[in-house]
Amino acid sequence: MNAQTHKILVVDDESVITAQLEEMLVSMGYGVSARASSGAEAVRLAQELKPDLVLMDVVMPGDMDGIAACEHIQKNMDIPVVLLTAYGDDTYISRAKAIHPYGYILKPYQGDQIKASVGIALEKKKMERGLQEMLGDFRLKFEDRDLKLKEIHHRIKNNLNMITVFLNLKSLHVNEHCMLVLREISARVSSIADVHERLYHSRDFETVDCREYFERLKESLERAYVIGENIRLSMDSGELQLAPDKVLAIGLIITEIVSNSLKYAFPDGGSGEIKVKLRKSGDSIVLSIRDNGAGFPEDLDIREAETLGLELVRTLVSQLKGTVEKEEGPGAAFKITFPL
Repeated sequence: MNAQTHKILVVDDESVITAQLEEMLVSMGYGVSARASSGAEAVRLAQELKPDLVLMDVVMPGDMDGIAACEHIQKNMDIPVVLLTAYGDDTYISRAKAIHPYGYILKPYQGDQIKASVGIALEKKKMERGLQEMLGDFRLKFEDRDLKLKEIHHRIKNNLNMITVFLNLKSLHVNEHCMLVLREISARVSSIADVHERLYHSRDFETVDCREYFERLKESLERAYVIGENIRLSMDSGELQLAPDKVLAIGLIITEIVSNSLKYAFPDGGSGEIKVKLRKSGDSIVLSIRDNGAGFPEDLDIREAETLGLELVRTLVSQLKGTVEKEEGPGAAFKITFPL
């Protein structure tokens, strides 16, 4: 499906804004199926017109605001929603995160932000539907468990790699802020794809070789963030073999913390080192990530900080039934411990 066949429902209580968005989207090659001025009208039109995506303001008149309408549309109609808002306070962001919109853009926005967010949301939904169809087909076609798993992991890996290529291409045509966001998303997708790559080539679908995975993850991070010679990234896991779900969570945690170090630990292009080590300690696994850069802000409490990166790390650590804490020493250091 190309951009010309995608139809988008535009929702805002200001007619000037919906007109501007429609003009912007049409210039990008999209079609606008309709305009709505309230959450309730958006739900009704989404049900009638079945657009490919809804671009919706958060604050609107009536009993149903944009966040409530987004939840209803995504849950009951399987249509992706990208939210627009002039409000970036914690109340709105917390409500939005709880319903998992396909994008969240703060006003005033630029055309390239709309273009990137809409393109990513449509591609993400396409990938999700493709994976659902593939999984359904495999359940019908294959009885052999190993063959079915191998083919699924192969297809998922290929789709994830396609998303990475798409994100990298988009990053060439957006502003610096959007480029950095797209790079972070690309690094996360690559981290997931690397797990499926290891599973596809493995005879044992129960475990993943962490050493091989770390090698691939290091390459992906260096490629995604264009790490130069002034920054040295080292990763060591020993001979550990862990379940795929644990390795996937570990990879995403490393990606988040390493990307954070690259952004903040070495200001003004300074040189430094980031060390990642995974080891077994008794009945537990310990993941340590340390840089020798500027260190943590004095008032940072990683258990309470509300940045999206740290919230994601805490969520992943919780999935591992583990704990995360700061370590003393030069630079910034995290220690994550979870049961084997």
